[in-house]
Amino acid sequence: MILSVSLVAISALLHQAFAAPNAANLDKREGIASKACNRDNLYRSFIDPRYSASASSFCSTYIRSTISTAATATATVSQRALEERDLPATTAFPSSRLSSACSCILTAKPTPTTVYTTTKTTTTTVATGSSCSVPTPIVKNGGFEAGQAPWAVTFVKPAYDPDYDYESFNVTSPGYNSAHAYTVTDNQASSYFELDLAQTITLCPGQKYNFAARFYMTDSFNIPTKETYLTFYVDDVRLAGSVFADGVGPPIVWKPLSGSFTAKGASAVLRAQFQATNYVGVTWGIDDVVVTPA
Repeated sequence: MILSVSLVAISALLHQAFAAPNAANLDKREGIASKACNRDNLYRSFIDPRYSASASSFCSTYIRSTISTAATATATVSQRALEERDLPATTAFPSSRLSSACSCILTAKPTPTTVYTTTKTTTTTVATGSSCSVPTPIVKNGGFEAGQAPWAVTFVKPAYDPDYDYESFNVTSPGYNSAHAYTVTDNQASSYFELDLAQTITLCPGQKYNFAARFYMTDSFNIPTKETYLTFYVDDVRLAGSVFADGVGPPIVWKPLSGSFTAKGASAVLRAQFQATNYVGVTWGIDDVVVTPA
């Protein structure tokens, strides 16, 4: 039976296969092929990556043709059929060889392929602003409208004696443009007086802050007060303070104080120190004490 194959692409693989058709030149089956598949020149041509797609197409057509006809084992691909496809082959293969090779490539399992995936992990550091935040106002009850707390007297000299009325410190009226202020009075002539009023404030480390307050100093006996002082500290570091000329006799003259500092930790002690030397009598007042981020 003469079998005509219409696929042009199969010509190249058949040309390779026909180059050595004799049984003496057939290679022995290698271990990687199945027991029914001899790795001869025809089979090699069919599995050659260059021709494998065309071989599969050819074999699909060939197997169907063989099954649908009463072809015998002597059917061949003739030289005439090959010449019609412009193939330079001169030798035909028996149908048994074609059937065997076709069966092998149509039923062969694909060779497993291992795919290696490389995952590259990149760590990106993004610089962000400070996430620190603190409750406001930073100075609690800086206007003394709610009494004295959380301010506390931490030191007083001479020691306070409630049996004597020459020394007093408390929230009084009026304040600076408000109802209240904190006042300190010592009417007893002495060589030295000091009182410290303080509270702990919460801060963001490394943040710069501005400080502001209002104050006055007067002599209790209407005499200009030259040797009285008011100084604010943050953790014992001087922040702002008065000068000699700030002490004046009545009436009350409110003056501003201001300064700045950089927080060294998450909290600090804000302290007002009232101090006098060689005086007859003195009264201080403070109000509107505030700390704000710069």
